[in-house]
Formats: sequence, structure tokens, C-alpha cells
Amino acid sequence: MSNFKLILEYDGTGFHGWQIQPDLRTVQGELRRAIEETTGERTTVTGAGRTDAGVHAVAQVASFASGTRLAPDVLLGALNARLPKDVRVRRLEEAPPRFNARHDAKSRTYHYILIRRPTALWRNYYYLVTAGLDIAAMRGALGELRGERDFTTFATSQDDSPVKVCRVIRAELVESPPLVTFAVTADHFLHHMMRSIAGTVLEIGRGKPWSMSGIIAARDSSRSGATLPPYALYLMHVGY
Repeated sequence: MSNFKLILEYDGTGFHGWQIQPDLRTVQGELRRAIEETTGERTTVTGAGRTDAGVHAVAQVASFASGTRLAPDVLLGALNARLPKDVRVRRLEEAPPRFNARHDAKSRTYHYILIRRPTALWRNYYYLVTAGLDIAAMRGALGELRGERDFTTFATSQDDSPVKVCRVIRAELVESPPLVTFAVTADHFLHHMMRSIAGTVLEIGRGKPWSMSGIIAARDSSRSGATLPPYALYLMHVGY
């Protein structure tokens, strides 16, 4: 058996998230189907991040084991020929036997992207904000996320993680008019954590006199801003 690592991108609009669910279209399900049609084998596909319904990925990482004798470049082409147009494998390589895309990941980077002007083309991919924003306040709020903290405030009731501690490695605001991006890298993320952070930072930018450190310390989800919609969230990178 060979172990394969692949990097893929997908438009999350038409999917009920990454993880396989009965009778629902998911990225993991489409990828597993393509692998099985190509190799003739039933296999388990592991993803580095379980993106929610509507969330996109620029560089999701997945791994699977197979007894196929196809060379990686041939397997790459065969999978892309069988995948739908809203999923594409960008790179595929043989990995060490024990490599696991989820458990070996050291960090994930997500971007939540705002657009500052109305748009016909990108209305389903960026979150529209036309009112004035205090960019300095938002940048400061993001900076307060850094470090190892209990992020219960930004978790949902559906998150069954026994421990809500995450280590935020980087958190910054990037301006590229008309876009404003909240970029956060952490060892892992809680359910809806990034979207809740984005909603809280946006409220601070709109003038709410909130302390991000105080909101985190409260460990109370009622203290956070609204959880913003998924269509402006992107999994950008997985570090190993």
C-alpha cells in the first residue's frame, strides 16, 4: 500500500462542507468517489480541516492509502478527470507511510474577506461592508488574539471539543482595496471560530467600544459579535 498526500482547491458554494454526510453532497464524498472509480478500491480520505458548508479552500490537504500502481502524476490527472468542476487537485505526491493530513498538521490559516464596494461578480464570495470602518481598531483587535488562549467565546454549542484552548500564531488585517482580509493562523480552530472572530472584529471596526481581550476572557459566546456567513471564508494553508 502507498500513502498519498494531495492538495486541493474547491468552491464550497455547492457543498454541505468537507465531511461526508448521508445523502448530501460533500467535498470528501466527491473525492472518495473519484479515488474509488480510479483505483477500484474502497478507501478512507482524511482532510486537514473540516470546512463547513459554503466555505472555500485554496489549499486543503488530504491523505489516503491505496494499492494502486499508478504513478502520482497519472493518478493526479485521473482524479481531476473524475472530479466535478468545483473541486480540483492541485498537487499529489507519495507521502511517508504514517502521514495523516489531519493529525500531522501543525497549523491552519484562514482568511475572511470583506469587500468595500457593491459588486455583481463577487457578491457570493466576499462579505459586503460599505459603511466606514476603523481599520486601526480592527487591526488592534486581531493582534489581541495572538497566543494560547481559551476561545470558548468564539465556539458554538455544536462544538464538542472538551478543551477550547487554541494557539493563535498570527492574526493580522490586510488591506488590498477594495478588499479587507482578516488572516488568522492557529494550531486548530473551533467550530465557527473564525466566522465569529470576523463578526466581532467587524463590530469593533464599526465603533463598538469592545475589548477583544475582555471578550476572550469572558468565555461567553453571548459576548462575541455575529457569526458571519460562510461564503467569504477560505482555508488558505495547512502547515506541517
